[in-house]
Amino acid sequence: MLQMLSGGNLNLINAMTSTALQTIVAKSLPALSGESLTYNAAKNVYLTLGYTSAAGNMYYKAIRVSKKLAVFYHIGQGYARTFLNGITLFCWDGTKARIIGQKFWGGSNWRDFSEYFAKEQSILMLKDFMTSQMKLQGAHVSEQELLTFSRAAIEETQHKQLA
Repeated sequence: MLQMLSGGNLNLINAMTSTALQTIVAKSLPALSGESLTYNAAKNVYLTLGYTSAAGNMYYKAIRVSKKLAVFYHIGQGYARTFLNGITLFCWDGTKARIIGQKFWGGSNWRDFSEYFAKEQSILMLKDFMTSQMKLQGAHVSEQELLTFSRAAIEETQHKQLA
């Protein structure tokens, strides 16, 4: 898996055209089946349509993508604050997406939304996935190397994808 995400492929992430990227996001990621997307250039994020709960809170997904990863932030917008309900991390292999990490907050454990917190949690989720893959393959990579790789891969999802 590490070889699939690295080995020069990480440098090719921004090579996709905006049309191709929009097509991949709209048609291939399973969590978006049938959902409308908009692109918010100011925040550099795709947004799903969302819904309003009986309590009046708005819930939607904010999505950042690269050629190999998609990070879905499950967000709630209340009357006084925006909160992070969860993060789902997908790996894209060119044919289909698969979930490689999920973390949810809720109840008394909810979190105010923070770009920094969401990014750091995504980095840790990818590092944990890579650590498990490394163990399955009997390989050894230092914790720092995995963390550096994970940070770079998540940061690639935050680069502007549209011209």
